[in-house]
Amino acid sequence: MTVFTSKIEYLDGFQKKFTDSNRENGALASYLEKQLTLLDQLIAGISPETFWAITPDILGIDAKLVLVTEMMRFDDFSDDEIIRIVEKDYRFYLKELCGYNLGMETKHSLVFNVR
Repeated sequence: MTVFTSKIEYLDGFQKKFTDSNRENGALASYLEKQLTLLDQLIAGISPETFWAITPDILGIDAKLVLVTEMMRFDDFSDDEIIRIVEKDYRFYLKELCGYNLGMETKHSLVFNVR
């Protein structure tokens, strides 16, 4: 398991996968750029007073980035289809990753507080 200690380390993993794909241009590239810009804005706004309001949004962007990198390897999906699916499913990604069905109640945890 990799532990990230900087934003650069975190983003490099996604950037490598994106560079290795054939999707460096187009709608998916624009979508990812928008997510990374939003991530920068959210990180810049973190303070003790804003942590609880901002963290769910950061978790949401993380889920979107992971889902995009998982889906972009499938040539059957267009960029627009990937974006549509990611926007529909990202809130439930961590829940499903942890073995929960969509209808199940999760543990009281920050991990499931995705916006």
